[in-house]
Amino acid sequence: MAGWLRKRVSAWAAARTVWTLAFATFVTLMTAWSLATPITAPPDEAAHLVKAAAVVRGEFGGERRVIEAHHVGVDVEVGFTAVRVPAGYRDLDVTDGAYRCFRNDDKLSVACRGTVAASDDTATVITSAGTYGPGYYLLIGWPSLLLTGEAGLYAMRLLSALLCAALLASAVVTVVEGAAKGYSGRVALIGVLTAATPTTVYLGGVVNPNGPEVAAAVLAWAVVVRLATDEDGLPLLRRRLVRLGAACVLLASMRALGPLWIALVLAGGLILARPGRLRQLARLRPVWVCLGVAAAAGLAAVGWTMTADTLALPTQTLEQYTPLTSALKAVFDLLPNYLHQMVAIFGSLNVAAPELTHVLWWVLAGCLVMFALATGRARETLVLAALMAGTAFGPLVLMAPQAAHLGLIWQGRYLLAVAVGVPVLAAVVTGRNWGALPRRLRSRLPLLLIGCWAVAQGGAFVWAALRYAFGRRHQFSGGALQWQPPVAGWSAALVLLLLSGFLLVLLAIRTGRPEAAHPAGPALSGTARAVVPSVESEGRAVREQEPSQG
Repeated sequence: MAGWLRKRVSAWAAARTVWTLAFATFVTLMTAWSLATPITAPPDEAAHLVKAAAVVRGEFGGERRVIEAHHVGVDVEVGFTAVRVPAGYRDLDVTDGAYRCFRNDDKLSVACRGTVAASDDTATVITSAGTYGPGYYLLIGWPSLLLTGEAGLYAMRLLSALLCAALLASAVVTVVEGAAKGYSGRVALIGVLTAATPTTVYLGGVVNPNGPEVAAAVLAWAVVVRLATDEDGLPLLRRRLVRLGAACVLLASMRALGPLWIALVLAGGLILARPGRLRQLARLRPVWVCLGVAAAAGLAAVGWTMTADTLALPTQTLEQYTPLTSALKAVFDLLPNYLHQMVAIFGSLNVAAPELTHVLWWVLAGCLVMFALATGRARETLVLAALMAGTAFGPLVLMAPQAAHLGLIWQGRYLLAVAVGVPVLAAVVTGRNWGALPRRLRSRLPLLLIGCWAVAQGGAFVWAALRYAFGRRHQFSGGALQWQPPVAGWSAALVLLLLSGFLLVLLAIRTGRPEAAHPAGPALSGTARAVVPSVESEGRAVREQEPSQG
């Protein structure tokens, strides 16, 4: 008993250390992006800031308005929402456009957008995020009640970064911990890192529900893949189910397509799990509680979407995208761009990362996928192939039918919740079979891939920082400094970037230790499941029949 308790405490301490290091790595990197990115530069951030300020002041709806907007070369009628917020937010009105002055004009610096001034008055401001669910905005909007001006906006960014970092850290712990002997936690870590593309990290450091949506999807995929492919001990399984329930609630409440992503994640788990594993899980009450929470969250999100008409289409028809074949061709031509955007395109698709970042990222993903396809089971290969196909061609299904009414509004980040399942699944499958590879390859390749991740992230950050510091015309030629982050300037952002690299080294070292990858916990036995009716007795029966595995 004492030995079993000692192993359990050691495993808990190892998992907590991994979570802390992963959380610190992601939150420092996201905070660096928060400081290095001007307010309103990220996609739709102005609209989400206004929405957050309105929701925490009790205005969940607002007055609906239809306004003509110019998007991707065409004029379309778009539904907007008018809300009452502090007058300082008037500069963030999406119909004004003053805050976008620096985006496409090489001659203008970030300074042309002005600042969000503190004000005790209120004003009517237009936002394009008025029909979004209130969950995300309730979580991150409350600093606007305490802080005025841009201080409140940066505080909202920090809260969003903390949320996303916590979700990604939980995903790291989920894929690293396990009872299977020979499982490589460091390789599994690479899967979560690869899912955390520069675009993902960037979105986590700004105010946009797309960031937590992707981070929650990474956690959901991590839990479902491990549940389907492992033989968990009961305490470990309970922790994973709690994480899955939290991920599903957040995933459902972030954006309108959240319930669809939950359904795809759970469907992937059903296909991955062999029939015997499904029978084991079906007998456990915590599994049904988790599924009930996911279903309730999904239904609530669907109810909000239908009530608020979040997915309502304008009545207009754009002739250039009719018939459907014309829209399909137009979207098909943009598919490579969408994949590019998933990896590293910042701002409103106007701040690109260096080509090296994209090359390194495809090397990371390619290595994981090739190993997984070569060593995985038939079920795993099927799901992996389906996820890759969905990532590559999903816009044809989701965007082309709407193009005649909305234009080509799709962006690569919209499908990241599906795409992140590819590296997570591939890394777990590869990590399970890692012991069969030559020793030198097992020891060196993971560190090399982690190094590629660090270089790709750092290169993307510096590239974007130069754009904002000197403007697009002088991004590499230097010149006068046109903009720098608040308070400590660029030094604080660069220090955070370097600190995240140091923490990544510690995380890589920690996940390479056996106790970090294989915490103690008895596996669930099919025989034990058949002879015990309740969750508690199941746990006792398993402990009596099978020894703990280190």
